[in-house]
This record gives sequence, C-alpha cells and structure tokens, in this order.
Amino acid sequence: MSFGKPGRPPEDRTLRRRQIYLAVAPLIEQVGYRGLSMKAAARAAHLSIGGLYHYFPTKRDLVLYPLTTDFGSRYCADLSARYAPLLHTDPEQYARMKIRGTARVVVAARPAFQAAVEMGLDEYRSSVETGLAHGLRAFEDAVGHLRPTFDAATIRAMSRSMRRVLMAAVLDRTTAEAEIAADLEMVFDSHLERVSAAPAISR
Repeated sequence: MSFGKPGRPPEDRTLRRRQIYLAVAPLIEQVGYRGLSMKAAARAAHLSIGGLYHYFPTKRDLVLYPLTTDFGSRYCADLSARYAPLLHTDPEQYARMKIRGTARVVVAARPAFQAAVEMGLDEYRSSVETGLAHGLRAFEDAVGHLRPTFDAATIRAMSRSMRRVLMAAVLDRTTAEAEIAADLEMVFDSHLERVSAAPAISR
C-alpha cells in the first residue's frame, strides 16, 4: 500500500532529517542539549512542532542524529557517488576528496558530540565511537583503492593517526574545517611519502 499524493516521488527521509539537523545545529552549539527546546528547534528548521516530531520523536534523536548509522552511511554513500568518476582516473585525488568530506562531516557533527558530553560519559563514549567509525570507514574505503601502494597494515596505521586528529577536532570547537582537512591530508601525505621512499631504502 502506498501513501501520499499520486505521482509524488517518495520522500528522501534520510536527506530531510539531515537538512533539519543542519538547520538546528547552530542552535544546539549555542544553547547545548539541556538548553534546547523542541519548540526552538522547530523554529530554526522552519517546521511546525508536529512536523519536527514526525522526523525526530525525541530531542535525543535530533541532537545525536549525525552520530547514527543512518546519517553516517548515507553521507559516505553520497561522497562516494559524488567523486566516483575519480575512482578510476585519479584514485589519489578520490581519496583526498573523501578525506576533505570527512572533515566537513566532523564539523557538522560537532554540536552532536558536545550534546553527548552533556548527556553523560556512557552516551559520549558510544556516540563518539559510532561517529568516528563512519568517518574512518569512509577514509579506509577511499584509501583502499590505492592498493598496492598502501597495504592493509599501512591503512590501519593511517586510520589510527587520523582518529587522533578527529578526536582533537571534536574537542576543540575552534578548529575550522579547512584546518581539520589539512591535518588529515598531512597524515595521508606522510604515509604516502614513507611508502614511496621504502623501495629506495631497501635497495
């Protein structure tokens, strides 16, 4: 059974939820989890209160949305689709674009990480693990296309280094997206240089 007006395409609910969160994110950053009301969030998203509850049944669902599988998996898929033409023509550039995309989503999700801190240590730990896992998965997927330049052990080492960069970016609200991207690319470049120099050392 289908619902809605005949001929209207089905709503992209994940995209709509992302749009709503991004509209509310500056308010979350400003007032925090405890200071946020769903009424104020609805105003920020230009929705009725009922409309907001349709997409986010609770305040927790709203503020932690970018740390969910729904948000992370879709964002990774969107990045992959956007840069897919580079995959076969310039896989290194593909990896760099995915790295920059990871920086963008970390900045977007930072209010959610801050809200998780307010909600308690257990919530923070689980939220951070979920959120970072999506970002690092996107990176590992992108760099995986550069094999055999990078083997599995090198990719894991890069991923751990990038995790440390992302953790610092989560905690430091003054770090801009461009700075996060530059730090992530620095990690990528250092491993690329190390791998490129390895044959010369072994000879």
